[in-house]
Amino acid sequence: MDVGSIAGHDASRKRPSSRIRACWECKKRKIHAGSTSDHFNDSSSTLNLDALKPDGEENVCALHIGERLCKLEQLFEKFVCRKFSNANASSERQRALTPSTSSGEKPSNFFGLPEISSDAQSISSIGEGILAAQHGTWTSAPSIRTLTDKVDTRGSSDPVRRALVALLPSQHDANVIYESSNGWMILGAIYRPGGELYIDRDPDTYALDMSIITQERTIIIARTLLHLAVCISTLPPDFQTSRLNNIWNLDAAMENYVSTVTSLVASSDEPLLTLPGLETLILLASYQINIANLRQAWLIVRRAINLAHLMGFHRIVEQPQPIPPVEAIENAARMWRTLVDIDRCLGLHLRLPFATDDYPVPVVEDSPPYLVHRSRLARLCRQIAELDREVTPQTYVQALAVDEKVESVMKEQPKDFWEVPNVPPTARTLESSAVLERLMVQMWHFELKIFIHLPFLLRASKESRYEYSKVTALQASRNIVMRWFALRNAGITQACLRFGELGVFIAAVTLTLDILIEMSTKEKSEVKKTKASDFTILCRIIGEMEKLGNASPREKIAARSAVVLKKLLSSLDPSRRDAGKSRLTIPYFGTIEIDYKKLPVRPAFDLDSDTAKKLGSTATGQHLPVFSFVSNALWPESSEEGDCELDFDIVLFDGLQDMDVDGNWVF
Repeated sequence: MDVGSIAGHDASRKRPSSRIRACWECKKRKIHAGSTSDHFNDSSSTLNLDALKPDGEENVCALHIGERLCKLEQLFEKFVCRKFSNANASSERQRALTPSTSSGEKPSNFFGLPEISSDAQSISSIGEGILAAQHGTWTSAPSIRTLTDKVDTRGSSDPVRRALVALLPSQHDANVIYESSNGWMILGAIYRPGGELYIDRDPDTYALDMSIITQERTIIIARTLLHLAVCISTLPPDFQTSRLNNIWNLDAAMENYVSTVTSLVASSDEPLLTLPGLETLILLASYQINIANLRQAWLIVRRAINLAHLMGFHRIVEQPQPIPPVEAIENAARMWRTLVDIDRCLGLHLRLPFATDDYPVPVVEDSPPYLVHRSRLARLCRQIAELDREVTPQTYVQALAVDEKVESVMKEQPKDFWEVPNVPPTARTLESSAVLERLMVQMWHFELKIFIHLPFLLRASKESRYEYSKVTALQASRNIVMRWFALRNAGITQACLRFGELGVFIAAVTLTLDILIEMSTKEKSEVKKTKASDFTILCRIIGEMEKLGNASPREKIAARSAVVLKKLLSSLDPSRRDAGKSRLTIPYFGTIEIDYKKLPVRPAFDLDSDTAKKLGSTATGQHLPVFSFVSNALWPESSEEGDCELDFDIVLFDGLQDMDVDGNWVF
């Protein structure tokens, strides 16, 4: 063999001829397309492809396969990394890429891609699978799913949903909880679930069907758990846990519901940007109010308001309601009014700013009277909050002007609206709910009167021009106490009463401070004649509060209220004449210093106190301390001269999860 033939032979070993490559490509196209070519139908011209492979060469078309694999990788990346907006388009692509097969027959693989078991598989593992498959045989069709082909969130594969469903109580336990507390009022006042969620699809049962709840969206399940937590927190003290089948510890179950929903659902904004999501936040805030954690409730309501702003609820409520009414628009307007009302209430109690502007008062003909009056009071809250500044004759004129507005709003309601109602103890009807709502609005009305006149009551002993404020504040306090006694006589120590307990606490402290001032400025015999009835009222309040606090650990507000009132009245005990001063830090009133037969005052902040030393510390425990600088013009200036001129109270607490009963009630 000459040199030329040898060279040609070597060249043929390195690569097949163009005719062989064309035949190999044509054969591959025939296999892929499933078509019949005339060139290969001729048996005489059929090529033995294996015979075309030179000795020692496993694949004569490595370059061609490499080019095709590059194209496949590019196409595969589009399926993995791109999220199609239309799930139907995704399924159409999958049907186009996978050949149709007969029933029971495993589909053949068109691209020869390795099977992908999960969308969560990393890109690196996908690449390794492609490389490994180059040296193997691809015989099965790939399972191609885009990001829009997720398992439905109601499916069992969602871990968040599984965790929430596992917490739902049995239907028997849920019914017992619903019927034993006034939490049933939540279904009309805070949110209105769809009719299909009720037992037997009957809203009059005021009980939700757990079997249907388990099939709903994650946010609906979370909302139901928080509803149950609020109901548990408002159970009467004499409730017997033995009535339940599967819940052995109510407090543990309640805290488990709240902590799970808070960590898994409420920590993300996406599920909350819906009407059920906002309802979930309101229920969470209600729970925090019931356990006296007002600061945390304020933060939750602020977050809900921010989300509602994004959803445009503040604009919806300003538009006229369409005729006929649209349920979605009505629910949005109702939600916005509820958020604003709670924000105004918490802002006044905590001396914190408001987050929203006023909203239009609902039309009287279409709304219950208590809802209309509550809306009018919400519009006056901003003016009342502005009064908490330096007390001067000018600010007193402003206070009297605001008081006149409150009185005019009061006169717009008929006289029977202001009567102390007969509170139904157990009836679960719309009429019973309306009675309780009207009573709570009455208490809120008189509490606003206290907020207006309390700074001037504390100065009336030295300036007689403030006598009107003293009389008005004391009468408003007695009106609140009367309505609280009506709730106690009905045996209701439940949802609405928790708000009432805050009001009756402020009213009782107001009556107590007036007695302390009278005892320090007048003769004892004279005080007995004028203040005997108020003292009797205070003794009954303390007795009822102690009874509640001893009956259940959930009655935190009642237990602390009784301790504060007893501590204040103890300064009247002659045996404690030489005991010295006592200092209390309580909600709304701030820091109070009391002594035997001396005017109660707000002491100046002591820079040498333990609290002041903690202000300069770098950390307490695992985090920095949180300070609340509260401007408080409620108290008159102390006659004692001090070096400190800080005109505010400083409340130190460990964190926002710290309960107000621990961080704001200091003795």
